Amino acid sequence: MKTQAVKLSLLALLCGVWQARAAVINGGFESGLSGWSRMDQLGSDGTFSLQTGTTSPVNMITVPAPPQGSNAAMTDAQGPGSHVLFQDFLVPTGITSASISFRLYVNNGATAFSTPNSLDFSTPTLNQQARVDILGTAADPFSLVAADILQNLFRTQIGDPLVSGYALYTADVTSLFQARAGQTLRLRFAEVDNVSIMNFGVDDVAMNTGSTSGVPEPTYWAPMAGVLAAGVYSRLRKR
Repeated sequence: MKTQAVKLSLLALLCGVWQARAAVINGGFESGLSGWSRMDQLGSDGTFSLQTGTTSPVNMITVPAPPQGSNAAMTDAQGPGSHVLFQDFLVPTGITSASISFRLYVNNGATAFSTPNSLDFSTPTLNQQARVDILGTAADPFSLVAADILQNLFRTQIGDPLVSGYALYTADVTSLFQARAGQTLRLRFAEVDNVSIMNFGVDDVAMNTGSTSGVPEPTYWAPMAGVLAAGVYSRLRKR
């Protein structure tokens, strides 16, 4: 019994080392929307749904296939709405560099983007836009208050192409992560449309950091944790 307890403790420790440095869970949506939270403004039509193949989830509009794996997340609806997809994450400590990357698809059925400082679809103001931000976890998921937005990573602008993607975007977040080391922050993908149909596709979300601690990153620890855990189990079993 004592050996079993030691074994489980060591396995938990090994897995915990990796999990403590993990950032984005299920960034490729291959496990559905597990790890992500969705919110839709009251009265909205549609939501973020899984996109597979080459059609949108609701209107069956022809869209590009997910660029990474079989799934992506995409907004689609037959009426106006405001939608957010977000995930909270722990900022690592002791980092020397950090970036967040993602692939986005935008299909704007209107004749232009409209970009008021709001994610509210229910006002007379034209509002047709998409954006990616890092927020504090205390902020309203739909907030565009300057104090709530710690860093904007992407946003559509008036004059942008109406259809684009899946394009790769990479944002440097080193300064933010160094200032917020050890804190929990929120990565948010947001889309609002009250002019015409709009699709906002998200895939291949990843976080990459360099560390002063010499501790390898999650891509290294994932297989290594399994190898080390197996070795510990084997030694304990022999004893």
